[in-house]
Amino acid sequence: MPASLTDGERHVVFDIDWTISSEVDKFQIGQRIIEVEGKKYFIHDGLEELIENLLQKENTRISFFSGGSRLRNRAWLKQIKLKDGRTLEDIAYKILGFEDLTSVSGALPTDKFSKRYKKDLSKISEDLSQLIMIEDTEHFVLNADQENNVLWLGKTFNHFENFEDAKMASGEYVPRTVGEWSLARKKLMVLNGAFEQGLKDANSNGLTFREAMKNQEQQLNFVSSEWNEYSLKMLTIKRAARPKALGNCRHLISSFLKQEPAF
Repeated sequence: MPASLTDGERHVVFDIDWTISSEVDKFQIGQRIIEVEGKKYFIHDGLEELIENLLQKENTRISFFSGGSRLRNRAWLKQIKLKDGRTLEDIAYKILGFEDLTSVSGALPTDKFSKRYKKDLSKISEDLSQLIMIEDTEHFVLNADQENNVLWLGKTFNHFENFEDAKMASGEYVPRTVGEWSLARKKLMVLNGAFEQGLKDANSNGLTFREAMKNQEQQLNFVSSEWNEYSLKMLTIKRAARPKALGNCRHLISSFLKQEPAF
């Protein structure tokens, strides 16, 4: 096995806003709603399980890099607890925020935020071959080379507890099909399986962690915003074992999409 896979550390870096949480109306309440600095956020389904699974992997570190202030990011992470009582702040290798962004020379004040500022992933680790960033915003990293370290989640949507609520809403970030709504709700659960498979591929095929996870990104095809057979397969990897064979994936997708997310 290559030395980089046995001796080096792997890094998983998470954005926060619209990646592992979504801002919601200030009047919304619920089991997975938290409040930080006067704003309310829905914590995406499966986040704690994904983090706990990654923590079990040898030589794997977890960091957070969000455009919010470091103070806001730490306050946010403090509110998410794992089964062992630790918070996401406790387990983080690094927590970076607005103060760590790189200003883009020549950018205009009217440009969108991700054009005026960039995330330099080398601030997490100099060995970018062993780093992957989970991100909802395209082209938010420092340069074209670092684009190869981003697992892009595709289009993200406003949070809706059920698809019936989404059907009553309008706007650019409203899921239009039950498939879009369901995948948005379960994307971190799918990633849990994808990390499991990606680590196996890296170890067995001599790939870097970055290469293995970019292969996962391609097969998941989150850019479509809809389920495919591979994303459904990745969902089942980390779910409870079932008594019978999974059978045809298309049939399973049809029955699965009718289910409400379990908390």
